[in-house]
Amino acid sequence: MKKLLLLLTLSFFSIQGFAAGCPDGSEPVKSLSADGTYFVFECGGSSNKIDFQIINLTDFEDSYFTDKADYASSKMTNTITKNLVLIYPVGDFLSVTQNDEMDFLGSVHVSHERIIDDSQIKKTLQTVKKFLANKSCIDARGKNDLLNNIEWVLKNGLYSGLQDPLCRDVRFVMMSVSPEQRKDNNKELLSLFFHEIYHSLQNDLRNNCSGPNDLWVIEAAAEYFAKHSVSVFDNSQQDYVQSIFHWALQNASRHGFKLEDPGVAEKGLGALRLKIEEGWLDESRILNGSLFHNCARVKEFQDNDPKIQYLKDNWFKIEKHNGAYRFNTSMTKADVKNQFLNSDEEEIETVNYNTKLDEVCRGLINNSWNGYLDINKNEFNSKGYMFVVAGEDGRCESGIGSTKEHALNECTKWQEENNIVGTCELYGRSGEVVWDGHLKPSK
Repeated sequence: MKKLLLLLTLSFFSIQGFAAGCPDGSEPVKSLSADGTYFVFECGGSSNKIDFQIINLTDFEDSYFTDKADYASSKMTNTITKNLVLIYPVGDFLSVTQNDEMDFLGSVHVSHERIIDDSQIKKTLQTVKKFLANKSCIDARGKNDLLNNIEWVLKNGLYSGLQDPLCRDVRFVMMSVSPEQRKDNNKELLSLFFHEIYHSLQNDLRNNCSGPNDLWVIEAAAEYFAKHSVSVFDNSQQDYVQSIFHWALQNASRHGFKLEDPGVAEKGLGALRLKIEEGWLDESRILNGSLFHNCARVKEFQDNDPKIQYLKDNWFKIEKHNGAYRFNTSMTKADVKNQFLNSDEEEIETVNYNTKLDEVCRGLINNSWNGYLDINKNEFNSKGYMFVVAGEDGRCESGIGSTKEHALNECTKWQEENNIVGTCELYGRSGEVVWDGHLKPSK
C-alpha cells in the first residue's frame, strides 16, 4: 500500500510544513530527506499522500495555520495533491476597481496598503520557484506567469482568496489577511482558510471532469466543510447546520433563487443540505472529499435527474420556526422574501462589504443622512428605513422608504439603474444607525 509522505520545508522566514497523524492513530515516523532540505513523515498502510508547504508572512504563529491544515487533511480520504499555501498580510483598505476583463484575481481588484517589504517578496518568489521546479505538468510559461502574478499581487497590496489547480495533483493557495482578520479567533479568516484548503484537497478539479452544476457543487462543498470546521475550532458550540440554513436563506433573499453568483457558495449550501436531509447524499462524502473522487459529483449532479431539479426548485425554502431554521418546501418565493423583509434588523447581516461601506460610501452617507432624517420625521412618522449599497467599482447608492421593503426596493432600483455591483444593506431604521459596521454619519 502507499505510504503517507509529508514534506516539511526548512526555512528561516516562516515556511513550515506539518505532520498529520496516521490513519491508525499512530504518529508518523520522521526522517531527513536525501538532500537534507526537508523532513519526510511516513505511515505504514495509509491511502493518503499529503504534501503541504505553507509560506506564512503574517505575525500569526505558523501553528495557527498548520493546525487547521493538519485537521483538514486528516478528515479527507485518498488525497493526492501537492500544495503550496501563501498567506500574507495587507494594511488598511485603499480602493476597489472593476475591470472589463478577468485576470488572476478575477474582475475586481481590492487594494490595501502594502506592509510586506521587497526582501520578503523576493524570498517568497524564490520558494515558489523551487516548489514549481520539479512539477513537469506545468510548462515554463505557466510557471513564469504564476510567479509574475504573485509578485504583482504582493507588490500592490491586493486582496486575494483563491486556489489555483495548476495540475491534477498540484495546487496553489493564496490568501491575504486584513487588519480586521488579524484579530484573535476571527471567524472570517478561519472560514476562508478552511474553504481554500478544502479546494486544494479536492481530487478531480483537473481530471477531465465537467458537469452543468460544477460551480455551485464545488464551491458549496468547500463552504460546507468550512462551516463545519469553524464550528470545531471556534469553541462556541455553534450549530453549523443552523449557520448553513442562515447563510443560504440570506443569500437567496438578497441575490435571488438561482444557483449562481453572487453568493453561489452560500446558496449551494442550501441545496447540499436539502439533498442530505432528503437522504440522497451522505454528509460524510462532503466532509471527507470522496464526493470529488472519480468524477462522482458530475455523475450525481446531472440536470436530467429529477432529484437535482427538486433541489434547484426548493433549496431556498427555509423558514425560521420557534427560533430555529428548517426546510418548508410548501413555501413560495414570495414567502421567503417576505420572511426576510419582516425579520428583525439583527437578522440583516453584512457579507464581506463592511470595509467598502465604511470607507467607500462615507461621502454618500454624510450627504444622504440629514435628508433621510427629515423625510423620516415628516413623512414616515419616524418609522422609516434607509438602505445603502457599496459598489465593487467604488460607486454607491441609497434608498429610503416607509417600510423595509420599500427602502430596499428603492435602493435596488438605483443600484440596477446605475449598474452597481454590490448588495443593498440596511443602514438606518427609525432615525437610528443599525448597520453593524463602524461608519456613522458626520454630525
